[in-house]
Amino acid sequence: MSDYGLQLVAPGENPKVDIVFVHGLRANMAKTWTKNGTFWPGELLPKDVPEARIFLFGYDAIIVSSKPGAISKTEVHRNADDLCAKLAAERSNTPDAVNRPIIIIAHSLGGLVAAQLFVHGEQSNDDLSAKAIVKNICGLLFLGTPFRGSVVAGPAESVRRILQLLGADTQETTLKSLGLNSEKTNELTRSFSNLFIKRKTSNDQVHAFFFYETLTTQLTKWKHVQIAENDSAQLPDCGDTIPIRADHHDICKFTTREEEGYGLIVAAIRKCLKSPEAVSQSNQSGNNRFNNYGKAINFGNFSFGGGQTNTLS
Repeated sequence: MSDYGLQLVAPGENPKVDIVFVHGLRANMAKTWTKNGTFWPGELLPKDVPEARIFLFGYDAIIVSSKPGAISKTEVHRNADDLCAKLAAERSNTPDAVNRPIIIIAHSLGGLVAAQLFVHGEQSNDDLSAKAIVKNICGLLFLGTPFRGSVVAGPAESVRRILQLLGADTQETTLKSLGLNSEKTNELTRSFSNLFIKRKTSNDQVHAFFFYETLTTQLTKWKHVQIAENDSAQLPDCGDTIPIRADHHDICKFTTREEEGYGLIVAAIRKCLKSPEAVSQSNQSGNNRFNNYGKAINFGNFSFGGGQTNTLS
């Protein structure tokens, strides 16, 4: 499997939705989603969402190298443009896929690529392919994406922690060249929030889920930190904020269908695929439990974005 571009991993049975996985910086297209030999987008998810055509998107994620010439000059918006172009081309080759719903699942800083794609498509007046792709996005699942500073840390601290975790340069010049400095990320966060909230009030159904890790990640030999905390990984009024008991590495890795985190992901995908009327009726019913292969998960204690309580049922 190539490390770049759009790679099909499951064709789906009479597919009704396209799901695209986007990895983070310094990550491998397949290994990001693999643990103990289990590649869950290709081995587990097709069993639970058989109607999904599933893709991986890979991009040049090198941000540190012993050879200066090998350092990637690709910024977040260029990766977003590349994803949009490749997805539009793939869907144009499948006549019945042009207006098919799209769900994007992104890990870590790959979530900023997904957010940038959404912003570009919503703002663009002349890029018709971007508008068409974003119009068909019905769900965005962010796994440990640092959208803003936490209560304790400054705006760029979560990004710096991830780069430090990867052994990358955290100087301001590096952050700026990647589009990950405070000014750029704050601008992206504001634009995404405003456009997403506006989109939610329109007739084009869209959901966002902000998953955050509850376990610390080993940053150095002696230091464990919370990479993307609850308040860092969410955007108020934009969607549901959901904890997964994992560290920053494993929040996107599952080995069995019985894992609670995996069940939460499947439930989020199912909610994205429900009609607005069905979602409204479900929320009004007061049912906030999800039967995850015989294991009931109670969503009633979750606190979602914007201080609102919601459910995935």
